[in-house]
Amino acid sequence: MDRHIPHERSPVDVLRAVVTAAALIILILATVLFGDTLVQFGSDLLTGIDAVPYRLLEAVVVASRVLSTFGFVAGLVAALATRRFRLLLTLVVAAVGAAIAFALIGSFVDTEATPLVVVGADLGQLTDRDYPTAIGLAVIAAVATAAAPWLPRNWRRLAWTIVAAAALSRFITAPVSLETVAALVTGSLVGSLVLVALGGPVRRPSRAEVEEGLRGVGVDLASLDRAQVDARGSTPYFATTSDGSRLFVKVLGADERSADLLFRAYRRVAPHDLGDERSFSSLRRTVEHEALVALTARQMGARTPPFVAFAAIPPDAFVLAYETIDGSSLDGVELARFDEATVAAVWDQVALLRRHRVAHRDLRLANVFLADDGEVWIIDFGFSELAASDLLLANDLVELLASLTLAIGPERAVAAGLAAVGPDGLGTALDRLRPFALSGATRTGMKQHPGLLDQLRNEVRAAADR
Repeated sequence: MDRHIPHERSPVDVLRAVVTAAALIILILATVLFGDTLVQFGSDLLTGIDAVPYRLLEAVVVASRVLSTFGFVAGLVAALATRRFRLLLTLVVAAVGAAIAFALIGSFVDTEATPLVVVGADLGQLTDRDYPTAIGLAVIAAVATAAAPWLPRNWRRLAWTIVAAAALSRFITAPVSLETVAALVTGSLVGSLVLVALGGPVRRPSRAEVEEGLRGVGVDLASLDRAQVDARGSTPYFATTSDGSRLFVKVLGADERSADLLFRAYRRVAPHDLGDERSFSSLRRTVEHEALVALTARQMGARTPPFVAFAAIPPDAFVLAYETIDGSSLDGVELARFDEATVAAVWDQVALLRRHRVAHRDLRLANVFLADDGEVWIIDFGFSELAASDLLLANDLVELLASLTLAIGPERAVAAGLAAVGPDGLGTALDRLRPFALSGATRTGMKQHPGLLDQLRNEVRAAADR
C-alpha cells in the first residue's frame, strides 16, 4: 500500500509537461502546414523496408504486440495486487485523459500513405491492422509516464520498452502518418500533467542514502538532520561527524535539476538581458561547478565555508558538504547588529570577489552570513560564475544594494558601497537598478515599500557623480 508514502508535485513533471507541450504544438503546426509533404517524404524514405524478409517483419510485429499487451496488463495487475490505490487512480486519470486528448488532437495529424507491412497471419486481435490504435498508443504512453515516479529505474526502462514496442508495431503496420509520433507526445504530455495535478511519490534521496553517500567518500557521520533554512535549489541538512565536526550538507537531484532548467528557460525568454550562461550538460557538472567556484573563491581570500566533500548518490543525485559556521544569515539578524563595521565587511567581501571577477549572482541577505564572532561570510555559490562579465558583476551590486536598503536604508547601503567599489563601480549598477534585475525575495520586499527603489536609484546616481 502507498498511503503512508509522502507525495508532492515535482519540477521534473513540470519540465516534462512544458517540453512535450512545445513538441506537440510544433508537430501540429508542421502537420497543418506541411503534413502531406512530410508523410510522402517519410513513405519514400522507408521504401527500402521491402528488402527485409516479410516473415521477419511479421514476427517483429507480433512479438511487439504480445510484449506491449502482456506488459500493460501485468503492470495494472501488479498495482492492484499491491493495493497501490493512489497509483491506480493516477493511471486511470492519465489513461482517460490521454484518450480524450488524442480524440481531439488526432484530426490534425490524420494525413496518411500506404502501410509499410500488412500482416498476413491470423492471430485474432494481435494481427489486426489497427492494433494498437493511435488512441491506445497514447493511453499506453500516458500510463508509462504517470507510473514512472513509482517505479525503480529498471522497471521504468521496461515500461518504456513496452511503449516503444507498441509504437514500433503501429509504425510498421498502420498507414504511414504522423499519428504514431503525435500519440506518443500526447500521452507523455497528459501523463505529465496528471502528475503535476495529483503529485507523485517523493523522489529525493532519503536521509539514509545521503548518509551512505557521504560515508562512501570518507565522511563518517554521527547524525544528519533536515535544516530549516532558505536553500533554494537544494535539500539542506545539518550533520555532525564522528569527531564532532558540524557540516552543512546540500543534496541536489532530478527535481533541483529540472527546477533549474525551468528557471533558466524563463530567464532566457525574459525581455531583459540577465547575462545567463548556458546551463551545464548534466547535474553532475552543475554541482561540480559550484564546488569549483566555492574552492576558488576561498583560495582568492573570500571568507566562505571550507568545502569538505562531494558525493554521488545513485542513480541521479549529488551531495555537497561544507563546514558549518556558527551564526545566522543577515536576513535574520536584528537591526542593532547592522553596525558600520558589519556593513563595511559585507562590502569588503563583495569587492574582493569583484576584483577576481567572481559573480555570486544571488547576493541576497540570506546568502550573507554573520558569524557569532562578528565575521562576515559569503555562502551558496550554486548560481555563480568565474571570469564573470561586467553585466553579471553589476547585477551583484544591484542585488546587494537593494537587499541592504531593505534592512538599513538607501543612504547607509550606498555610502558603504561607495567606500568599497568607488563611484565608477556604483555607476555600473545604475542602469540595472530595476525590478527585473532583483531576486524574487528582494523584489517582493521593494513592493512593500513603494518609492524605495527610486530613492536608492537617486542615491546611487548622486554617489556615481562624485
